[in-house]
Amino acid sequence: MSAGRSADERADAVLRAARPTGLLARLKAALGFPAAIPAEAMTLARNSRAGAEGERRTAALVRPLADEGWFGLFDRSIPGMHSANVDIFLVAPSGDVIPVDAKLWHRNDEVLPVNGRLFHGEKDYGSVIGSVRLETTRMRESLREALRRRGHTRPVAVTPLIAMHNAPVASGGFALDGVRIVPADDLVAVLRTMAGRPDPWWAETVAAVASTVLPRYEEEEGDRR
Repeated sequence: MSAGRSADERADAVLRAARPTGLLARLKAALGFPAAIPAEAMTLARNSRAGAEGERRTAALVRPLADEGWFGLFDRSIPGMHSANVDIFLVAPSGDVIPVDAKLWHRNDEVLPVNGRLFHGEKDYGSVIGSVRLETTRMRESLREALRRRGHTRPVAVTPLIAMHNAPVASGGFALDGVRIVPADDLVAVLRTMAGRPDPWWAETVAAVASTVLPRYEEEEGDRR
């Protein structure tokens, strides 16, 4: 699945579920007066569309790193987590792992840390950090177990990162609870500092195992309704 596709599909599902389907609604639509979709559903769909666009922009930024020995998996499911996915799962030339969560937030407010929590202007997004940490833990455990079953006991460093599009980021980037938040424009430069010492065999091994541990993201039927 290409970057952003699942978020686009989520937006489509929200709009389908919210669109009135009764007889009166169908009659109005036939006369050129389609039924209005509730504002809450429109907001959810708009947020999903923004998420999809952020994923596509981030994927376009990191794809050239393949020429430098990086591996990338896009829009992958996280084992044991219902409806959760990792936007971009990168394996550095050293074999270290950097899961990237792409965000596209409006540019009117700054993204900043406040008392150890993530804020966008005056809005508290601390739950975003909690979700990223939980997803990272699950990916780390699943990957390490899969490597161990194949006879690989070498540890794998997993460092989560949030790439922020549009919204300015305080101090040019910062970290909260082990999660790095960086401006998308600086993403590739930051990743290159995290590349480590090249170990092509190990990087390819980690990427190959990760591709089996993290299957392509497909929403369950109940989520699409």
